[in-house]
Amino acid sequence: MVGQTGIYVTWVTGAIILSVVLMPILKPPWARLTINGFLDMFRRYWMHALVVFSVYVWKDIFDGLDRILMANTRIDMTAYIYAIEGDIVVWFQDTFAHPILTSVLTHFYVVGYMMIIFSAFVYTCYFDDRHMADRISLTILSTYLIALPFYLFFNVRVTGDFIPEMQTIGYQLTPEIQTWFTRIDPFTNGMPSLHIGMPFSIWYCYARNDLDGRWKVWRYCLIIYTSLTAFTILYLGIHWVSDIIGGIVVGMLSVHFSERISSRVWWVLDERSFLHRVSWLLADWRRPVNELKLIFGAWFNWLKVPGSHQTGVAIMLLLAGTGGTLLWDATHQHFPAEGVTHPGSASGADGWLASYEVIDEENITVTLWNLSTEESYHQNFRISTDWGSFPVEILIGESHIVVWHGYQLEFFNLSKNQWEGQWLTGPLFDDITMLSNDDGDWPRMVMLNDGEVEIRHRGGIDCSIANACTHLPTAPNGPVSMIEADDYRVAYVETETPMSIHVQTTSGIQQHIIVEVSAVIDEERDEQVFQMTDTLVDYQNATITEIVLDHEHLVVLVNLSSVNRLVMVNLTSGEQQILGDPVFPVAAPSIGHGYVAWQHQQFLVSNNPVEFDLDWEVRYHDILLNQSYQLHPEDDIDQIQPQVMEEHIAWLQIDDDNETQIRVFTIEVVFEPYSSSTLQIFILLLPLLLLTWISQRLKENEGSILKRSLLNEEE
Repeated sequence: MVGQTGIYVTWVTGAIILSVVLMPILKPPWARLTINGFLDMFRRYWMHALVVFSVYVWKDIFDGLDRILMANTRIDMTAYIYAIEGDIVVWFQDTFAHPILTSVLTHFYVVGYMMIIFSAFVYTCYFDDRHMADRISLTILSTYLIALPFYLFFNVRVTGDFIPEMQTIGYQLTPEIQTWFTRIDPFTNGMPSLHIGMPFSIWYCYARNDLDGRWKVWRYCLIIYTSLTAFTILYLGIHWVSDIIGGIVVGMLSVHFSERISSRVWWVLDERSFLHRVSWLLADWRRPVNELKLIFGAWFNWLKVPGSHQTGVAIMLLLAGTGGTLLWDATHQHFPAEGVTHPGSASGADGWLASYEVIDEENITVTLWNLSTEESYHQNFRISTDWGSFPVEILIGESHIVVWHGYQLEFFNLSKNQWEGQWLTGPLFDDITMLSNDDGDWPRMVMLNDGEVEIRHRGGIDCSIANACTHLPTAPNGPVSMIEADDYRVAYVETETPMSIHVQTTSGIQQHIIVEVSAVIDEERDEQVFQMTDTLVDYQNATITEIVLDHEHLVVLVNLSSVNRLVMVNLTSGEQQILGDPVFPVAAPSIGHGYVAWQHQQFLVSNNPVEFDLDWEVRYHDILLNQSYQLHPEDDIDQIQPQVMEEHIAWLQIDDDNETQIRVFTIEVVFEPYSSSTLQIFILLLPLLLLTWISQRLKENEGSILKRSLLNEEE
């Protein structure tokens, strides 16, 4: 997006310019500035640059992994942080709230962070302080790597996304900024705060290694910046106080860690000798072979004499292997539904998933999966084309699965696990859906027949008592354009009121609810939609194009000419909420068992599309937690028609070769047998290794402890 790219380029450019402008003030007192110095810097410190800027590569990779891990496990520690802190952070936003301060601190939050990292690297390299450059480069990388396990396994949401009284006012400053933050920030990486951890670790590294005071002014600036950043992240509704403490701890650990490994790392990667060593190795093919032999030989000799160091390495490898296995399993919780080669569509409800495959013009194969028992059922049907060709639709209800094709309905009895009965209807219905059985053997079918709603127990031509056909308890005021049903309620939209939904009960206590749906957002974001589509958001001619319904909520798809929006309505309280990002296309909602799923084209700019953003992705929303998640990694293939079922979400996946596959996602994490075996091995081996390590440490320290005690006695 031009706006997003523009704001990002502006921030990066501003950070670089600010870093260069401040160099005369922050440089060592005796140093001089020249243009050639920048060229010489990159020639002498290119490996340091790779180490520092690799952080951004790792961040992109692991942010995507974190989104999937969060969607699969929904690990959320925010409630525990809130239980400790309460509403402390609310005071900062309420007390100092001002539009100018918000704008200034938002840009400071991004530009300042970029400038600090860039300056810390550039200053030491430009002024050829190799001792400091070695440690600063490793400190920046290790700060992120030490924080990474918390981001993956200790998810803490930003304060403005958790506390109702707060907002992420920095993220929402403008539509362009909001979209940019949505793209790059999972909103769950609160603990620890790298906006504190990075500058603090840089300052701490300078404080420990600036022995002659050449960086004294720069150190003072880092203290001021870190203090101001602490206020900024609390005020903007981004971080908790605990995140700041976590950032300081991570910063201290990273400095001590980088100092321990610095000499060994730069002995290998030092630019002054790295290329020479590579050239020497490649000059003769036997040299790298001999070097590898020496390395493996040294490792083998090291392992031949078991000690606490060797056992410690074994423990670390065991932890890494077990953690990696579980991480892989937790991020791969979806699997293909076997039995269908080219599915035409998918439908799901409760514990059942259904799909069909076209054999030829007059024959289809319907496949049903019982996901709780892992059983599947296949049935071939001849679809009558005498009266025309119609799409095949599959409906799943409380007692039956129905395959609908024009005038033909086929029924599968879920309790008996068998196909039974067929309806041939007289009229060609515009739409059909299912209610509960109401103590009958056959499901009650709700039919939309030329603008009228009919409730039928069996087929027939006319809607009459003889055909067990009735109407809604309260007749609609005019023609109906759309219907949906769940259990004992029917939802419908009348043609004359395209943004009103009527919900009527068909049995028990009679209720008739009318919901006026609103898909309105702020004008700035509507303007953003216009810039991306060249079409105005048309509220005057808005129409509801799709309804899905469950016991407590309904979700509607609203067409606004330039964009579709999803609106979820709580049928008890009447509260309405827009799901997903309202400036990008959404479609195909599904609801059930406390979740809503839909397909979306996040970040698609219709009038200037990027190929990577053209495909459909699937998201789902946890109604209880009020959180939405990306269901799978971002890619360039289509995932469409999501279906919410009990404990599962299914969708169609269309790859680059136009091959279609049904994927099934397990909402609750279910580890594969290999993960369970890995955990069992870990539980058995870890105590043995720990006892071995303790025993080895006691033996290794026995002599030194005895010597120290004798020396103390002599003194």
